[in-house]
Amino acid sequence: MKFNALNLKYFQMNRIKLVVLFVLLFNFAFGEGKQFVINGSIEEIAKGRVWVITQRVSGLDTLGGGDIVNGMFKVVGNVDEPVVALITIENYQGGFVFILDTDAPYQMNLKKQERSTITGGKLQTVYTDYQEMVLQSNKEMQLLKEKITEAVEVKHFKTATELQKKLDDLVANASQKVERVLDKNKDNVFTAYIRAVKTEKIDDLNILKERYAILSEKARNTEPAKILAARIARMEQIEEGNNAPDFTLQTPDGQSLSLYKLKGKIKIVDFWASWCGPCRLENPNMVKLYKEFKDRGLVVLSVSLDQNKEKWMQAIEKDGMVWYNASSLKGWTCDVVKKYAITAVPTIFVLDANNRIIATQLRGEKLHQFVAERL
Repeated sequence: MKFNALNLKYFQMNRIKLVVLFVLLFNFAFGEGKQFVINGSIEEIAKGRVWVITQRVSGLDTLGGGDIVNGMFKVVGNVDEPVVALITIENYQGGFVFILDTDAPYQMNLKKQERSTITGGKLQTVYTDYQEMVLQSNKEMQLLKEKITEAVEVKHFKTATELQKKLDDLVANASQKVERVLDKNKDNVFTAYIRAVKTEKIDDLNILKERYAILSEKARNTEPAKILAARIARMEQIEEGNNAPDFTLQTPDGQSLSLYKLKGKIKIVDFWASWCGPCRLENPNMVKLYKEFKDRGLVVLSVSLDQNKEKWMQAIEKDGMVWYNASSLKGWTCDVVKKYAITAVPTIFVLDANNRIIATQLRGEKLHQFVAERL
């Protein structure tokens, strides 16, 4: 069974929909603050345990927990300020996102397939209304898109043009509605969260800075804004022209391997994983590149986001990755992954002999040409 919620990816470490096992990552230091109370029911789970967590710049923080008895649960905990939280069930993937505060008791009816209901607190009401508005707009847009497709298929191009105009107007109106809601709540965690969530797939540093600049001073003091600011700071560190952050990881045979101790005219740091299809498809190109230039000063270090050592080693052998390999075997929670602001794999950095970043995200023929010109 897998439980889902809108914007659950805020609590995840990647763009390709891997689920973080929250139960293994909790910081069990319950903080002091105002007390919150959550009562709820959960579909098809008679017993077990639920946890309420939030994501901070420093990592995941546990706010409270409770037992499931006959499908019912109660969580009592403490929180200093309104936060975006996740209620997750022990030994199950996923969870339910909501905005937690202490201004009202919370009532939850959690379901695995149908829409769950979570009530309690003013900001949770704002968040629920926002979700409904977005879902309704998406339904209307999808209906118009289907009608446009039908009109084009029967060559009713005038009708299709008119429908496209309606769709454009609908999109514009929906965007205006969203902005009105965000502006009305510009100083609280709700708006900071929505703004931050919309940046999770953006790798353009200038765009991220623009999104952060939109936030009010009060909103910037919330955790979602702090997380966005921290991501911007990490990305600034790994811009072309800067020195790549040094790190030390373990090789497959358990030896420590440091980036700066590797000597070469050109260094390629390749973030990948055995379960990543595009990474495995790219490996033959890297094999060819390495064979051609290894004697001219090329060094390759592949940093794996694997958590299963056996699968990692099998992939290394099968793909012929005879260069340097290292991993923490902590997946997306690896400190090096965070340090390099990795949000997707494969991600490649090219360094010079002094560990200065001279290129990023080159692959295949473009990477080959770049290396050939310098070696």
